[in-house]
Amino acid sequence: MAHSRPKIITYSSSWTLVPTHYCRNTCGYCAFVQRTGARAQLVSINEARREIERAHAAGATELLIMSGEGVEESRAVRDALSREGYTTYIDYLIAVARIALEYDILPHVNIGNVGEDELRALRAVAPSMGMMLETLDAGLRRSAAHLRAPDKEPARRLQTLRAAGAARVPWTTGLLIGIGETECSRAETLKAIARIHEQFGHIQEVIIQPFTPHTGTLMEEQRAPRFEEVRNAVLLARELLPREVAVQIPPNIAPRFLELVEAGARDFGGISPDGDRINLEERWLAASFYYAQLAKRGYTLRARLAMYDDFITPHWLSPEMLERAARVRRRLPQFAADSLATEKEVYV
Repeated sequence: MAHSRPKIITYSSSWTLVPTHYCRNTCGYCAFVQRTGARAQLVSINEARREIERAHAAGATELLIMSGEGVEESRAVRDALSREGYTTYIDYLIAVARIALEYDILPHVNIGNVGEDELRALRAVAPSMGMMLETLDAGLRRSAAHLRAPDKEPARRLQTLRAAGAARVPWTTGLLIGIGETECSRAETLKAIARIHEQFGHIQEVIIQPFTPHTGTLMEEQRAPRFEEVRNAVLLARELLPREVAVQIPPNIAPRFLELVEAGARDFGGISPDGDRINLEERWLAASFYYAQLAKRGYTLRARLAMYDDFITPHWLSPEMLERAARVRRRLPQFAADSLATEKEVYV
């Protein structure tokens, strides 16, 4: 099926802050969660500020705040919140987001299932948020993928997507490809996202993310999806989603990115000078490398803000966020016309 091909491919100059690796879920593919040890502790506000200072110095314009779900079930996290003077984890996240704004970095919060009231509170300081829907294949709740992950119940995920729409939050969601879902369930998941977007208009992008096996996880022996599966998922997403909803691919774990762009993807998500904090073994190449490769196919890579331009309106953003967006836009990185980065120019 032929598709009109936008000539501009976007990405965000991002930096990831993980306040804690604690999560009450044990997804079969996840190497992120740590329930004990240093990484399960809560990053102090002073530590968060130092990390944000590093992000600013590196030129980041987006702070991806990423943590697990149900973190307040951890006594260590609760005790740290109390020591820091916060009643809830949401209060802590608001404080972190305000520090990012001080440095003209826009926070993007990803913490899983939350309610409308929590989203409205975060919306005052975070102009965009997100949560991977992953799949509506209920059968995976009985498989290694989601057997020990109560927060991956499809109905709960859909409820959060609707809550985000009601709270008027520009939203990122996505599908995880290759965790045991069927091709039919991929279509049903995309159709559900489209229906919710048609009601609220808040979905700015849908990520098509291939499963990557990680050592030490329940699914470490399961193979990654074939490239054809990922490409077909991109084609399906472009067919079923409204045109204004971008299809995003992560180029560090979808290396045949030019073919996925040809299939309809038009965003690369966050590319960070600090590397990928979630998929530690999958390093990004320099943004200028992607720029040079895309140029060979007639595309232009362009940096964007944490929220897409269509959402920079009073309907979606507070007056403060509109003013911040204008300031941060001036910090967006630019490419020289002769950018010729090589694959050796990788981040560490």
